[in-house]
Amino acid sequence: MCIRKLRDKEFTGGEVKEGQTELPIRIHSSVKPSELQIALDDVVDGLHFLVMELVPGETLAECLKRGPLPLEEALRLFQQIGEGLEAAHGKGIVHRDLKPANVLINDEGILKVVDFGVAAAQHQGDTQLTKTGYVIGSPKYMAPEQILGKKVDERADIYSLGVMLYEMLTGAPPYHRGDHMSVMYQHVQGRARPPIELNPALPPDLSDVVMKAMAVDKEKRFATMDEFHVALERFL
Repeated sequence: MCIRKLRDKEFTGGEVKEGQTELPIRIHSSVKPSELQIALDDVVDGLHFLVMELVPGETLAECLKRGPLPLEEALRLFQQIGEGLEAAHGKGIVHRDLKPANVLINDEGILKVVDFGVAAAQHQGDTQLTKTGYVIGSPKYMAPEQILGKKVDERADIYSLGVMLYEMLTGAPPYHRGDHMSVMYQHVQGRARPPIELNPALPPDLSDVVMKAMAVDKEKRFATMDEFHVALERFL
């Protein structure tokens, strides 16, 4: 087991209200292998903390430092990440900070989606990612609507997963040059090179699927994780 201290702003960008800590925890209540198991969440002397499963291994970010993944491996990891997100979305939870550093891979190759600290419940309406002058999220993987401070839904996670799949298949995220502001501007412009241009060995249809997941207009993306998964089934 391991213990993690939670900052107030990991929840809503401000004061944590009574019962609010349940939000990022509740999604872990099932037994899906891709979900990190939470043993305890509590507050002691004003300190919010989690006692959670320790996952020996490495993050997907560390794995990607070695270069792009073989197609079969990338799709296997995508499938596991998708299962974790689908469980969260089924409970009305949007992760909002999906990135390779928040994906743990244990020694058996089992993947865990972690760090739902900035997750939001769609039904509570707290789905905006800008809070008084700063942006919550990771610029290289953020959906355009997040960057612009608009309301987000599960399609923001689908965009982020599309970016991660792009990186798994090509070795680099679509937008990574320049400072944070420059990277965020590139997401809003949406001029990524198709992944097949960086990795010609990819099936053309697979490249198209990734680009659809990364559409600037969320109405042009897959509406659900299930739709995204179905579009990739023939390659699995």
